[in-house]
Amino acid sequence: MSQSLKKGIEALLFLASRKSVGVTELAEALEVHKSTAFRILDTLQEANMVEKSKETLKYRLGPTILQLSEQYYRNFSIVAVARPIMERLVSEIRESVHLGVLVNNSAVIIEQILSDSRLVVNAKVGGSEPLHCSSVGKCLLAFAPEEQRGKMLKSICFDAYTDKTITSIARLQEELEKVRRLGYAVDDEELSPNIKCAAVPLMNRQGACVYSLGASGVASRMTDEKMEKLIPLMLRAAAEINTHLKTGIGV
Repeated sequence: MSQSLKKGIEALLFLASRKSVGVTELAEALEVHKSTAFRILDTLQEANMVEKSKETLKYRLGPTILQLSEQYYRNFSIVAVARPIMERLVSEIRESVHLGVLVNNSAVIIEQILSDSRLVVNAKVGGSEPLHCSSVGKCLLAFAPEEQRGKMLKSICFDAYTDKTITSIARLQEELEKVRRLGYAVDDEELSPNIKCAAVPLMNRQGACVYSLGASGVASRMTDEKMEKLIPLMLRAAAEINTHLKTGIGV
């Protein structure tokens, strides 16, 4: 871990233990020069992780920290709801199933249930997958509000992971239209060779896609015939999870 990042984390933890903190107090706690403490606070303030009182000129935790904590508890809630449904789905389709959430223009995997008999480990809990070539990413992108989707499209680098990866915005927009029309997304060896995935969107009360449920398997097993059987089961599982989302759990 870099020293600057380590000091930034230490600063946040120290702020979390106090109602408010001055620059000198923080410098002493971190055992750094006052100018260094000021730079750390200035950087954190730019990210809205801390805010400065105009009256006391002291610092306290900012709104971004609250947003992060809210997202943590939302994810914790949705995992608790989704896990038993995902476990049943794995037993039905005999393939691994994972749950993704949109974070910083990528799909972050927050839960995965592995198939015991046919182990495929491509999605990993805590790992992130690109939006343009993963099935969970495509779902999160396709069903995002139009304005948000436009911003996300501009951020995509279109890195090629295999010779099947979509590498142009025009081709991706065609793919997203198809995803919205069908109601599900497919990654046909676009992210990992020999791995085929499918994903369906999970909607909150406002009709926004905040999570995506994916299934992955070896491409030779994920035939068209299997996909025809697998997609309805995934949509049914998503509908069950959506019921909880629309009542407020995990939202």
